[in-house]
Amino acid sequence: MKAKYFSVWLVLVLMTLLSAACVAPAPAGAPASEAAPTAAESADAGESDERADWPEVFRLGLFGGDDAEQVLENNQPFADYMAERLGVEVDMFTGTSYTAVIEAMRADRVDAMQVGPFAYVLAVQEAGAEALGAGISTRAEPAVFDPTLPAHYYSIIFTKKGSGIETIEDLRGQDFNFVDPASTSGHLAPKTLLFQMGINPDEEMQTVFAGSHPTAVISVWNDKAPAGATHESNLYRLRDEGQIDFCGFEDNQTGKERSEVELRALYESCPEGHIVMLAMTDPIPNTPFAIRSNMPASFKAAVKEALLDIQNNPEMIEATARWYVDPSAELGLETLDQYYNSLRDIAGLLDLDLQELANQ
Repeated sequence: MKAKYFSVWLVLVLMTLLSAACVAPAPAGAPASEAAPTAAESADAGESDERADWPEVFRLGLFGGDDAEQVLENNQPFADYMAERLGVEVDMFTGTSYTAVIEAMRADRVDAMQVGPFAYVLAVQEAGAEALGAGISTRAEPAVFDPTLPAHYYSIIFTKKGSGIETIEDLRGQDFNFVDPASTSGHLAPKTLLFQMGINPDEEMQTVFAGSHPTAVISVWNDKAPAGATHESNLYRLRDEGQIDFCGFEDNQTGKERSEVELRALYESCPEGHIVMLAMTDPIPNTPFAIRSNMPASFKAAVKEALLDIQNNPEMIEATARWYVDPSAELGLETLDQYYNSLRDIAGLLDLDLQELANQ
């Protein structure tokens, strides 16, 4: 029996020695836990290295318009989403004008911005902005992703029927509401359209800057001016909120090309005292989400991934009625920035000094 127990003991000792031989020894003086990091520990270390130069706070600049608090409230779900996706705090700031937000980016007080497509072109030149995605908004209720919606929109020249303005020609010598000097749909695109139609608004019209899109429309609605310019969806939104009576198209869609015949038929059928469209500009690229180009490459990639993934997030779309796309590949463009070259063409046509405009 003793021999039997001794044999068993000997086998156990040999097995222990063999097991120890299969394990690599830890470096001398190193704790056992530091000998060989696990795969999970290695992955965490790699992610930590990648995020080492990320900002602790991601600062987003927005145009405050007439109600900065409302702008912040409307964008809070987006800020919360980005904070969760990026793992960093997201703070929002509003500027009193487009150029104020551009200046904030130039001074590194904000890291990203959403302030209009022409303001983006200015920001590229003045603040090193880089477009990551073009925003698309939906009017569907409830809001759902719609891949058919285009990444462009239109500026509208409008009047209040009964004001004496029936055609673009009737605008000569009249008061007219633009929005902001750097506003694409509230100034530069409709100004280009007027030039194309043979009217010099600087010399043949009495133009003012109303300060925001809603104000430009409400002023005409209250008979303070006979006509103005704004983006198309602003007219539908003000109508839906009960602030104006507006003759829109029956399909209630924005971003859709309309012929002169269709616009004229809409004007003729519109009752007196309603806001009505007179003309539409060429398509305008949608407002981009732009970031400072000198931000870390891995951070920019993470922001872009989060933006483009919103279309797969029904809860976010329902909360914000907005998602982002990058149409550059399907349009054969090398970068998303090239999508905004039509606005640079407008600058050339109007002989604009972009730096002077940015400093107004």
